[in-house]
Amino acid sequence: MKKSSVITTIIVILVLLWTLIPMYWFMKMAFELPVDISAFPPHFYPKRPTITSFLNVLGFSYTTRSGEVFIPSGGVNFVQALVNSFILATSVTVITMLVVLPLSYTFGRLEFKHKNLLLFAIILSVALPPVSVMIPFYIIFTKVGLAGTLLGLIIVTLTITIPFVTWMLIGFFRNLPQVERLARIDGYSRFGAFVKIVIPMGKIGVVIGAIISFLFAWNEYTFALVMVNGTPAATMPPAISGFLFVVPEPGHLTASIVYSLIPPFIVVYLLQKHITKMNIVEPLEG
Repeated sequence: MKKSSVITTIIVILVLLWTLIPMYWFMKMAFELPVDISAFPPHFYPKRPTITSFLNVLGFSYTTRSGEVFIPSGGVNFVQALVNSFILATSVTVITMLVVLPLSYTFGRLEFKHKNLLLFAIILSVALPPVSVMIPFYIIFTKVGLAGTLLGLIIVTLTITIPFVTWMLIGFFRNLPQVERLARIDGYSRFGAFVKIVIPMGKIGVVIGAIISFLFAWNEYTFALVMVNGTPAATMPPAISGFLFVVPEPGHLTASIVYSLIPPFIVVYLLQKHITKMNIVEPLEG
């Protein structure tokens, strides 16, 4: 084996260990009782595997064989937060893609006045850290009644996902084959060519943009912590942190993290096949 291949293999193994060991550790804790979690030295695998924490975070009590009763945490409504996060992520993904596709196509394929200036504005909005606009948004939303609402959180999250995904897809659309003129000859309008020809050609970029939008909204913490935490519109990331700060319960914390990983895995699994497939363009209808 070549020296370069050995080095590459070692680096890949180290990266996998760096990634998988923390995941294994919190998944192990999710299947342990509180007394086993706090044991020292720690166990490297669950001595008495249990689903106590998984039931407690969903609001169910659990009685072990020894008669111990574990009740749900009273300080965090994780189920409602999970539903709110799903609504947030789905809404943000749909709205983002509806706005970003024509916007990124326009910047990537067309020439118009002040194009470079507007591109700079998009890049600037991507570069701004979320905390820099948090206070202005909070003041405005408080005055218009959107503070503490899921609608307000959707709006403020869109201010991040739309410019970022637009900036990402501009280059993707720019590098697609120039087929619009042929489509116009075959009777398509500009919008028809965009919908029926360009978007199918760029479906890989569309899928990647949708995945990024969903994951960003699903994991959004900064705005959610300030805008909706402690309200009925609270989402999953600040709710999970509540198991660490509000009511410290490591088992519930790790179980809620495991639950939070399921929807992103499902979304990526369902969409990844579109990324791996060859990008086939349907023939123009004459």
